[in-house]
Amino acid sequence: MLLKGILYQSFLVFSMTFVDFIAACFWPLVVLFGLLLAIVKNPALFRYLLAWAGGLSVFYLGAYFFYGKSSIIAIVDVYVLGAVLGIAAVGCAYSRWRYDRRTVQAADFKEKLSWVGLFLVGLAMVWISATTLFADFFQPRLVLEGRVTKLRTEGRLPRPGLADIAGRTVKATTPVYERLKFKPYVRVEVGRGSNYIFQIEYLSD
Repeated sequence: MLLKGILYQSFLVFSMTFVDFIAACFWPLVVLFGLLLAIVKNPALFRYLLAWAGGLSVFYLGAYFFYGKSSIIAIVDVYVLGAVLGIAAVGCAYSRWRYDRRTVQAADFKEKLSWVGLFLVGLAMVWISATTLFADFFQPRLVLEGRVTKLRTEGRLPRPGLADIAGRTVKATTPVYERLKFKPYVRVEVGRGSNYIFQIEYLSD
């Protein structure tokens, strides 16, 4: 039984390392393919690169759906992506507003409502992502110490693991959540924005 437990925990550590590596490659690949698509002029090569970029997008979407809660890096990637998409939405709405102002024919009410809605949605995405990342990385993390209780999951896939420590509900990545099922006495550092466990020390079982 002990050997089985050690092997299982070793498997979780390896899996988490692999998932972290895949998540860490996301933004370098985005920048690389973005630059290549911007500078390549050959139509055939452009279509080839575009197909590869689309394939990687599908791969990362599937990987997040199944393993998105297995890595803190992947969770941070999602918040950064939310901020980028929010900025893009705000920029698109602003460009549309500038275009409508320059045209002779005024935009109808539905069209105005669409870009105003896009602007507000983008602004909300930027605000949520930016405030979460700022609280996680630029504010002191919340330190909790106590025995783990009330483990459960919430929502649909990928499901974040929830646990109560020192009277507070926190979120845990999948490998950490699997270890918390033993209900150890722990000391954790929790991000104030995402409420995820960033650092954990197992004091006793």
